[in-house]
Amino acid sequence: MGTQYSVLAVFAVLTVGYCQGPERKPAPVSSSNGASQAESDKSLPEVFHSVLPEIKSKSHVPLLLPSELPKPIGGAKHALIAKVAANEYAISLYFELGIGDAGFAAYFSGDAAPGYSPRELGNISEVKLANGIRGYFRSISCGGSCAPANLWWEDGGILYQIQLRLSGASEQGQEKAIKAVANSAILAGPR
Repeated sequence: MGTQYSVLAVFAVLTVGYCQGPERKPAPVSSSNGASQAESDKSLPEVFHSVLPEIKSKSHVPLLLPSELPKPIGGAKHALIAKVAANEYAISLYFELGIGDAGFAAYFSGDAAPGYSPRELGNISEVKLANGIRGYFRSISCGGSCAPANLWWEDGGILYQIQLRLSGASEQGQEKAIKAVANSAILAGPR
């Protein structure tokens, strides 16, 4: 029973970013690129700017977000805070709201107390990331519906996760794209 429960718990954690519909109203994307923004936020894709203040005010987890997003993810127009607490944050990006998973683009999270290690997950391959960090990649998987490409890594006791909707890309293309996003976030450092 314990193993069955932990597998279900891990599955729930893995799918929360993709399958959970938006529960909050999105913060509007700011069209200004004001000089008051922190230096580390200048290279941040604009879609993230609207959610940074709330996440920074509520979470103590270092916020790792990429400087660039690949096509078509870069076309996401809406950022929603899926979770925010002292020990975690999660941001979902959507191309369009109100159409469920069809509008999903990406998911970014950091968790100081995840309750699982990515090494425990099935169907993953180990990948090398920036700064000598070891990551764990899972390509798009389809059953009744398709789950996005995933990448997990641990840094400073924090488990980070990225999910990208990369429909039509080969497994190698998915790995290359998601590693580039993760490396961009790692090299940019905390926002």
